[in-house]
Amino acid sequence: MTLRLGFYPYTYARVSVMKSDLIKPAEWHGMLKMGVNELLRMLQDGNYKTEIDELGADKRDLTSLETALNNNMMRTLAKLKRISDEKVQEVLNVYVLRYDMENFKTIIRGKMTGISNEEIEQLLLPSINYSHAFFVDLLKKGSVGEIVQALPFEIDERESVQELDRFEIENKLDRIYADKLLSLSRRLGGQGKAFKEFLNVELDALNIKIILRLKHEGMDKKDIVRYVIYPRAEIAQLIEKQNVSEIIDALVKMKAIVRSPLEAEQLTQAEISLDTALLKKEVLLMHQFPLTVNVILGFMFAKEIEVRNLKVLLKGKQLGLEEPYLERLMAVA
Repeated sequence: MTLRLGFYPYTYARVSVMKSDLIKPAEWHGMLKMGVNELLRMLQDGNYKTEIDELGADKRDLTSLETALNNNMMRTLAKLKRISDEKVQEVLNVYVLRYDMENFKTIIRGKMTGISNEEIEQLLLPSINYSHAFFVDLLKKGSVGEIVQALPFEIDERESVQELDRFEIENKLDRIYADKLLSLSRRLGGQGKAFKEFLNVELDALNIKIILRLKHEGMDKKDIVRYVIYPRAEIAQLIEKQNVSEIIDALVKMKAIVRSPLEAEQLTQAEISLDTALLKKEVLLMHQFPLTVNVILGFMFAKEIEVRNLKVLLKGKQLGLEEPYLERLMAVA
């Protein structure tokens, strides 16, 4: 059944106000020069005040700060859902499933590595789709197999979960999420055309990251084929390349990424370049379709990138990384 998304003047007006709270592109350069305390004061004076204040002055380690940033993002997305109509809410529910998938991965990784339930719980993102109690119940399961069986979808009925390694389970979660996105994109009509275009670009980026990582690990191309998710022909051809350098050469030629000046950072820079390209795509869609649902989703993606950049900044500052290196790690349109 087609899901027709139309014009939403009221929501657009509210989102425009929320958009004004985002950190401006020109501000990032100045923030690169700040220390951790200066950054925290700036965040505390702005849209992150509630979450930073909740930490208290004596609990501002990196993990706690990242949790505060995550909480702010999910509070923002929950507000976005509240001011949207039912059709847009349906789109948001599917889109933010990515964070639930990250929680499932976090729980599974924690169980596999023997991390305590308390430590794992601290790493979980707030969810719009599921209650916190649901994730706590998953943590109480005795094995990875029991966790997977308790998920709200079936990973693979043909295989025993015990026979799957962590990467295979995570890849299957990515595939389920991609299936839901693609199913949603096929249903979108009306003003959903630009969003469908963005979903295709995002799937390309996911597949490129999978190919880069597996090629970096030395996996054979016939095995890599098993893990890519409905790749376009142009993306599938990257699997035939001999190594990461050849793939990056091809991506630069395709204008999918910008080449890193440092050979040793090519893989990291390629992934960041893909994220930046996605952000720029959303900015373009927001300008092309200013009164459509794409403004809502464009804001959501811009918020995600902002939080990601703040995590990079805070972690980099605490590790004493140089400004030029940090700047290359950030995705700014």
